[in-house]
Order: sequence, then structure tokens, then C-alpha cells
Amino acid sequence: MPSLPNILIVDDNSTNILYLEIILRNIKANLIKALSGAEALELTRDTDLSLAILDVQMPQMNGYELAVLLNENRVDNKVPVIFLTANFPENARILEGYKAGAVDYIIKPMNEIILTSKIRVFLELYWQKQRVIENTEKLRASELELLVAKKQLEQMNEYLVKAIEDERSSISLQVHDELGQSMTALKMDLSWLRQNLSNTETVTLKIERMVQMTNDVIRKVQRISSELHPGLLDDLGLVAAIEWYCREFTERTSIPCTLALEEPDQLSPQVNLALFRIFQESMTNIIRHANASTVSINLKKAPLISLTIADNGAGIPSEKIESGKSFGIIGMRQRISQCGGSIKISGFPGQGTQISVSIPYTMEP
Repeated sequence: MPSLPNILIVDDNSTNILYLEIILRNIKANLIKALSGAEALELTRDTDLSLAILDVQMPQMNGYELAVLLNENRVDNKVPVIFLTANFPENARILEGYKAGAVDYIIKPMNEIILTSKIRVFLELYWQKQRVIENTEKLRASELELLVAKKQLEQMNEYLVKAIEDERSSISLQVHDELGQSMTALKMDLSWLRQNLSNTETVTLKIERMVQMTNDVIRKVQRISSELHPGLLDDLGLVAAIEWYCREFTERTSIPCTLALEEPDQLSPQVNLALFRIFQESMTNIIRHANASTVSINLKKAPLISLTIADNGAGIPSEKIESGKSFGIIGMRQRISQCGGSIKISGFPGQGTQISVSIPYTMEP
């Protein structure tokens, strides 16, 4: 909340100072009181003033001289001045006062209504200025957030492009190395069969080998297809897809998975896929970074849909959890946000990482 405006009151008569305090009792402002120009300058050094109320006739330094000195080193924050005088000044004195920063003159004895009305005008200008400053700061903060978001979006786009190319490269290698070699071997066997049809016994053995090879190719195609999008997810649900993935995970890594899974009721395809992809990304991170020996997966269906993946590995550092460059984590947060859910990631050095996801039953199946 902005601080209260500062009003300087200067009069060499303490009774007049007290009278001004009484008049301004309902004004929301900090009153800075001084009995001389020198004291006023000392009290207001490095202080922003919204208004100065100065007595014109003072010994050693009169109100005009004080007004000039108050504004001498102020460039953008000139202090408006109301002069208090016992007699209405001559034109020359009025001009002198305006040159010194005067905005008005009030003749003593002061009228409370007139004085407070004039002061409220300047205080309203102060509050308007504060609102402009506050809105400007908010705008700058918003611009900074937009720049950060834009940078993250650009980095995320680069990451996604690279991830797509890496995925394509991986699929290409699998098709070339696994399927290509198997199909080449089948082609060679077919050529041999065409030349050796008369040798029944040998041909039979060769065909049996070709059938086994064909079955192997079919399994490889099914595995590659499942890694891209497991059909089990659509056909049998999230639990079946997680169980299949964990079997494959353990076969590849020798890391056992402990499962406690409840099949959620009537999940939409979007929620089903989001949960599985978050689970898949978590398991991939375990392979890449965790150096874990066990993994536990817990899926509960009530009162919220909750999925927890925990390992006993190295533990993710807190700075990486909040990093704008942890694109896997950013992707998980975006997926869960689109489903109206929440995600919590916590790491404990040497004790492992835990990822907890919760989604309410609000989306249509």
C-alpha cells in the first residue's frame, strides 16, 4: 500500500503550528512541522513533499526564500506551496511567490473549510500519481513476465522440435536395425526356397524358421507401435497400460516396479492420455537421471484421481524443479493444467524423487 503523503508546515509561531494541526486533524497525511526555514530544510532533506504550507513573514529566512531553497534541487518533484500571510501581498510580491513555487495565498486568520479544500485537491493529485506509479510497476512486471514466458515458449518449441526429430530418428533406427534386418533375412530365405523347392525336409525347416522370424517381426512392430501410443490405453484402460509399460521397463532396465493400482471410473481420453504421458515421462527420467534400484507406482481413484511415481534414486534438485529449462517438467505441468489438475514434484538428495498428480472428476468422459 502506498505511504501517506508528506505535508510541510512552517511558521515561526508555535501557536499557529498547533492551530494548523487542529485544522488538518482529519487529513490523511504525515505532517512535518518546523519553526524556521533552516529547520524545515533539515527535516525535509531527501523527503518527497506533496505540499508545503509556509508563513511568508519569518525572521532570518522568509517564506519566499524557503520555497526557492525547497525546490532548488528538485527536478521532477517540485513542491507546490501555499503561502500564509496576514495581509494580501502586492503584485510584485505575488509574482515573487509564484516564481518560488506558490500555487495559492491564504490570508490569516485562516478559514478551515477553504484551507482543507485546497489541501484535498493536492492530496488527490498525490494519490493519482501513486496510482499511476503502481499501475506502471504492474505493467512493467507484466511485460517482464511476458518476456520470460515468450523466452520459455521459444525454448519449449526448440525442445519439442528436437524431441520430435529424436523420436523420428529413434523410430528410423529401430525400423532399419530390427525390422530391416529381419525382412532382409526373410527375403533371402524366400529366394533360397524358390531354388530348393524339391528338398521337402529342408524346405519345411526353413519355413518354420521363417514363421518364427515373421512372428518376431510382428512383435517388434507391436512394440514400436505401443511405445508410440499403447493400444491398451484405449482398449483396456490406464491400469493395463501402466502394467504393460512396467513389464517392459523392468525387462529393459532390471529395475523392479511395485504397483498399487485402482482403475479410475470413466476417464476421458484426454485425462487418460495425460496421466499415461506423465507416468511415461517420469519413468524415462528415472532411466536417464535417477540411478534408482526400485520404483513404486500408486494410482488411486477416490476422492480424486491421484497418481504417484516414486523412486529411491539420487533425488531431483529443487533448482531443477523450478528451472524454466526443465522442459520435461514444464510439459507435465502443462498436460495436468489442461485437465484441471495439479502436480507436485519433490526430491530428497540420496533418497529419491516423488511425482504426485491429482485430477478432479470434472471432465466429461
